[in-house]
Amino acid sequence: MLQMNGARDAMTGDETPTQPVVIAPEPIELPRAGLLRGARRVLRITALAARHMPPVAARKLVRRPSHAARAGRRIFEGLGATYVKFGQFIASAPGIVGADVAEEFRRCLDAAPAVPFAKVRRVVESELGCPIGDVFARFDETPLAAASIAVVHRATLLDGTDVAVKVLRPDVEKTVATDLGTLEGVVRFMAARGIDQAYNMVGLVVGLKAQIAEELDLRNEARTMDTFRDLFAQYGMSLLVVPRVYHEHSSRRVLTMELFDGRPLDDLAHAHAQALGVDPAPLVRQLLDAWVVAHLRVNAFHADIHAGNLLLLRDGRLGIVDWGIISRFDDELALMFRRMCEVSLGHDDAWDDIAAVMIRSNGPSFYSLGLDDEQIRRYMRESMGPVLKLPLRDVSMSALFVTGDELVRLATGEAPTKRSLRQKLSAMRTAARSYQSAVASGAFDTPAMRMGFLSMKQLVYLERYGRMYIPDESLLGDHEFLRRALAGS
Repeated sequence: MLQMNGARDAMTGDETPTQPVVIAPEPIELPRAGLLRGARRVLRITALAARHMPPVAARKLVRRPSHAARAGRRIFEGLGATYVKFGQFIASAPGIVGADVAEEFRRCLDAAPAVPFAKVRRVVESELGCPIGDVFARFDETPLAAASIAVVHRATLLDGTDVAVKVLRPDVEKTVATDLGTLEGVVRFMAARGIDQAYNMVGLVVGLKAQIAEELDLRNEARTMDTFRDLFAQYGMSLLVVPRVYHEHSSRRVLTMELFDGRPLDDLAHAHAQALGVDPAPLVRQLLDAWVVAHLRVNAFHADIHAGNLLLLRDGRLGIVDWGIISRFDDELALMFRRMCEVSLGHDDAWDDIAAVMIRSNGPSFYSLGLDDEQIRRYMRESMGPVLKLPLRDVSMSALFVTGDELVRLATGEAPTKRSLRQKLSAMRTAARSYQSAVASGAFDTPAMRMGFLSMKQLVYLERYGRMYIPDESLLGDHEFLRRALAGS
């Protein structure tokens, strides 16, 4: 929820609220992944890989990336839950994986299997404590959408209001816990042996675990939706709309909310925008402005804005759905974001604070590459500078996903020298020691590490929509908007 009252607003000229307060999330405790269940999951992965990527086809897959993408997408869908989430990220990141691969993975946006309606009914009735007919005049048995964590069914309340009902999949907690336990074990094993980029992969998996632990309690999503409905209304962001929550018909595993009828924002095949006579450009600009204002005012934003969660509605507004995944900033990350806005305005002295936050949160991974603090500052300027200053048509978030050698090149301005086998082994030992030091210091428990994965997802998604509809504008908005946003925060 937001707590509103206060002084004049530098952005609107009206009264501005004091700093809004986002209700803290209440993550569930994921169950333990037993050895037997983990072994079965590994066997399932092996079986799917053998089915879709048989050795006899390996050479063909390498020569034809579209075949490899199709095989990978089928494996992800077969594994469900956690892996479908990775597939959704791939679907919305053509700038990183390529347009053909992203298009293949679009089926992951809502391609998970439906849950038998008898099971859906049992969950709804158990959670709401009454027969389904006591709440809903109608409840469609076929889901509107079947995602990795939950299914969404169309229903009608007794007063005739059409709603969408989100229901967690049965036993999804156990599946997710098993998947994350397996993934975390693999990447920690790799990091402990100094394998390149494994340190950062541990951070991604740890962040994903924290994210899903929140997502599996739908009451977190309901509170967040209330918060952002208030925020968008307070700041006159009339082109953006968040579904209303019916709290009296919601619980941890069931979320009843306003039904939106629309098409994904980037679904140009249906020419939805043209049919409605809607220009998507102002919608995307307001989405990016909302992203900036929300980070400055509530230190949080929707962290899963893939194509399936941004709906171009029939009335010309942009509906933002599926608020289960939220990136939240602590004071350090909030300072870093504010300094990023200042860099976009030309204040290059802000790079020192940006680099300092990165060094405090992720120093061991940089030091393992032999970099000093000044070189880390240079890397931040070289990698993030274009993102913050250039128009979106010239921005590529793929520059933020680099190998160790590329990172060293950006940090030092020189190509890494070719290393002997002994030097490579020495570097791996250094990286392994850095990982162990980070574990001992609790670095992987910091908000900066947990939010890294979510922040990267946001940037990749926003880059895509920006390049499609407002390529001549910058990610953080024009200078006048940024100055008002900073002054009012």
